[in-house]
Amino acid sequence: MNRTPGFYYGWVIVAVSMIMLWVNNGMIFAGLTVFDEELLRVLKEATGEQNLLGQLKFRDTITLIGGGLMAPIAGAIADRIGVRPLMVCGLLLLATGNFLYSRVSGFGDIYAIHVLLAASIASAGLVVNVIIVSRWFVRHRGTAMGIAIAGSSLGNASIPQLNTWLIAEYGWQTAFVYGSVLPLLLIPMVLFVIREKPQDPGPEAMAGPGGTSAQPVQPVTSMSFSEAIRTPAFWILALIAMTTFYSVLAIMAHLFLHMRGQGFEAQMAASGLGVLFSLGLLGKVLSGFLSDRFGTKPVLLVTLSIMAVGAVMLISTNEFTFWPALTLFGLGWGGLYTLLQVLAGDLFGVQDLGKILGTITILDSFGGGMGPFLTGVMFDNFQSYTIPFAVIAGLVCFAVFLATRLHTDPAAYRA
Repeated sequence: MNRTPGFYYGWVIVAVSMIMLWVNNGMIFAGLTVFDEELLRVLKEATGEQNLLGQLKFRDTITLIGGGLMAPIAGAIADRIGVRPLMVCGLLLLATGNFLYSRVSGFGDIYAIHVLLAASIASAGLVVNVIIVSRWFVRHRGTAMGIAIAGSSLGNASIPQLNTWLIAEYGWQTAFVYGSVLPLLLIPMVLFVIREKPQDPGPEAMAGPGGTSAQPVQPVTSMSFSEAIRTPAFWILALIAMTTFYSVLAIMAHLFLHMRGQGFEAQMAASGLGVLFSLGLLGKVLSGFLSDRFGTKPVLLVTLSIMAVGAVMLISTNEFTFWPALTLFGLGWGGLYTLLQVLAGDLFGVQDLGKILGTITILDSFGGGMGPFLTGVMFDNFQSYTIPFAVIAGLVCFAVFLATRLHTDPAAYRA
């Protein structure tokens, strides 16, 4: 095998991670929301009840909290034996969950499926992809992470559109069956393209940026898990993740129904998700690029502030402010999503990054899992999104405050 001049194999790893998050996150999160009207119809017929949105959205709580609880285990496995076995397992679980969704008849079926999807998120979602990208990059880590994580936004922007078309053409049950094939197509890519780290055999694995030198894979010092959890930075990152993931996942889970309630057609409501996640994609890539040049904390504060302005504007039902609010919220959230992962690698190193990210994921998954569920419960009680969206705005503003208290110099915690 010949070395390709000017080529670093780490960028292939970034591309694979982007595709993995495109499919995994896109199918489990926004991709499912366009089925909600059909699922609610089936559930109302089965139960004879009307206000079932909160119960339906409890599925997201199962996915996120379950995935969060499993994430430290997945992270420890990734640290010990690598990410490839986990990714294959996650893709198989995702395919199985989608196929089983075509046969649901009640809440018990849905909740059981989301236990499987929780395991898929833990084994093929954000944590393992952040680990593999962090192993391949120190220099340009922000840019690499931004590109990889942009896959989540690509999936959440495009898969709702695909699913809406499949539902219109073939019905919701057949749409789930067709969707179950997509994860299976990625398994050969994981098996034959992913390399666990630059020290793996092969000249491309040892080529650095520009093909001239080896790319370092970790900082001079890395923190152990026990050292990391004793730092204020760990808990600040976890709280920012908890509050903002509550907000993001609540908006994502309810945006389709919110827009339908405002009179938008189904395809336009799906386009709203497309706008949210397309701007998220831009924010992810742009924030990673900017953090490599201006530092993570200034970019973090700007992105969180943009997100907070968008969240406050979303409280209003004014059509004039709706699209600008969605734009700001998506752009800010996308930037934040990348920066949290970059900060974890920068502050704590890669020695125990799987365990560290897994533990943060437990906490942010609790917040994220509560977001769709509590927003649905509040809507059932108030028959309006005004109060739940005001809660979201308050949480994002609190995250801005937390970010001002974060020290981003690793030396401050390693002294």
